[in-house]
Amino acid sequence: MASANLTNSGHASSMCVMVVDDEPLLRFHLQRLLQELWEDIDQVITVGSGLEAISMAQEIDIHTIFMDIKMPGISGIEAAKKLRESGFSGHLVFVTAYDEHAVAAFEHEALDYLLKPIEEKRLYECVKRLKNRSQTTIKYELDSDQLTRLLPPTENAHTLSWINASRGDSIHVIKVRDVFCFIAEDKYTSVITADGEFLIRKTIKQLVDELNPDKFWRIHRSAIVQVSCIECVKKDDQGHYFVLIKDLERVLPVSRNNTQLFKQM
Repeated sequence: MASANLTNSGHASSMCVMVVDDEPLLRFHLQRLLQELWEDIDQVITVGSGLEAISMAQEIDIHTIFMDIKMPGISGIEAAKKLRESGFSGHLVFVTAYDEHAVAAFEHEALDYLLKPIEEKRLYECVKRLKNRSQTTIKYELDSDQLTRLLPPTENAHTLSWINASRGDSIHVIKVRDVFCFIAEDKYTSVITADGEFLIRKTIKQLVDELNPDKFWRIHRSAIVQVSCIECVKKDDQGHYFVLIKDLERVLPVSRNNTQLFKQM
């Protein structure tokens, strides 16, 4: 059975990535790393076999598949061949402990090839390649709304000043300038203010497009903070950054992609 591990509720325009591996711990490890390193992902689906991957790819639009090569049943190479024959045009990244499969992997148009155990630094390089490839090809697929977003911003481009948020049975109209941070929580996003927590249905991605980037920074795939509400940023022994919010007993992690926001110039 497919393990439907989804990072967010999906919709037609969601960006979905699939991890295919017959070892549950390795699936979980790669899923967790991808969620941390690749903020554009809406869903990370994990399945345990090549046949499940082929079936799932026919039902869901998959951006990238991270495919183990040596699995029971059909191998990752065979699964990739069948995926291409069925019309799958997304990216393929092969994952294996056996580097002699590299040539065969690239024969099936693999964008990259990762050796187990997967190192975070190496996966980060792979994610950057995938991002660059997407940015290269997207210019041929832009619709009118996307094209509008690429135009130079006007003074009123970021117009979100008020937000309607719920708490219990009540709707509260909240000034955006009073929000400490936004945190994604399953199907909702929490709005944190001095008066407590409220819920909205807007996603972090939507908020990034609507908030003023000079005042609100996305520090993680699931968190946006108001810059003026940051008390300080701390770094642990492993090099991970954490933001402390003023007047809140709350510490938020900073993803690796966003640590540059806090590097000294």
